Amino acid sequence: MQIERIDKHIIEKINEGDEISFKKLYDAYYVYLKTVAFYYINDEDASCEVVNDVFLQVWNKRGSLVFPIKSYLFKTVQNCSIDYLRARQSLRRALESHREQFILSYQENYIRATPQPLEYVELRQAEEEIKKAIDQLPPRCREIFTIYFYEGKSAEEIAECMDITISTVRVQLKNAFDRLRELLKHLLLIFFL
Repeated sequence: MQIERIDKHIIEKINEGDEISFKKLYDAYYVYLKTVAFYYINDEDASCEVVNDVFLQVWNKRGSLVFPIKSYLFKTVQNCSIDYLRARQSLRRALESHREQFILSYQENYIRATPQPLEYVELRQAEEEIKKAIDQLPPRCREIFTIYFYEGKSAEEIAECMDITISTVRVQLKNAFDRLRELLKHLLLIFFL
C-alpha cells in the first residue's frame, strides 16, 4: 500500500488551519488507517467510523501536531479500535443482562398469572361458552363485535374499514354486549364470586 508523501510543510499548514492540507493528509492515510482498524475490529463500517473519528481528533488538535505524523495516526487508530471494542463489549454485556432480566421477569409473571389446574379448566370452559354465545349473535353484529373485541379496533376504525357510520357500529356493539350479557349471565355471577 503506497502512502503519498506527507512532508513537514503540510503538517505546519494543518496546524495553521489549512483545510486543503488536511484533505491531503486524509487522502494519503485514510485507506491505510482503515485497513489497520479493520485488522483489529473486523467490521467495515466500524473501521470507517474509527478512522473518521481519528481524523476528527487530528483536526481538533491542529496547532499542536508534530511531524512525522504516521506513528501518531497509527497509535491513535489502535487506541480508538480498543475503545470501540471495549464499548461494544460493554453494550453486549448490558444487553445480555437486560435480556436475562426480561426473561426472569416474564417467567415470574407467568408463574404468578398461571391459574391452578382447576381454575384453568374452568377458564377454558368459560372461554368455550363465550365463543358459543358470540356465534349466536346476528352476522353483522358478530362481525363488528369480533373486530372490536379480538382485534382491538375502535368504533371509528371499524366504521372506516366497513364503510358504515360510527353510530351503526356503536348500536351493533351495544346490541352485542346486551345479548352476551343475557346469554352469559351465569358466568358473570361466577366471575364476581
